[in-house]
Amino acid sequence: MTKKQHFYAIIKPYRQDFITNPKEEEEKIMSDHFYYLKSLLKQKKLYLAGPKLIPEDPFGLIILETESEDEAKKLLENDPSVKAEIQKVVDFRPIRLSLMKK
Repeated sequence: MTKKQHFYAIIKPYRQDFITNPKEEEEKIMSDHFYYLKSLLKQKKLYLAGPKLIPEDPFGLIILETESEDEAKKLLENDPSVKAEIQKVVDFRPIRLSLMKK
């Protein structure tokens, strides 16, 4: 069995006023995004995810737990908000989780 690896990603909306002025279709896509992340959590591929809700600099943090970097990249590429191009991955890197609350 391959040892699991962790990767973090920062995703940002394309529009600066995304949080304060969402369009109806964006709300639907973000709902799909949420349920997609929930499905990854159930599959034990998502370690954690959450948004930073400061209107001047909105972004989301995602930490994935996968077999490979390619798998992590594919999971991000398949995120409904990334596929719909309302959010983009602006940073993606491997990370070693050294200390965690159990």
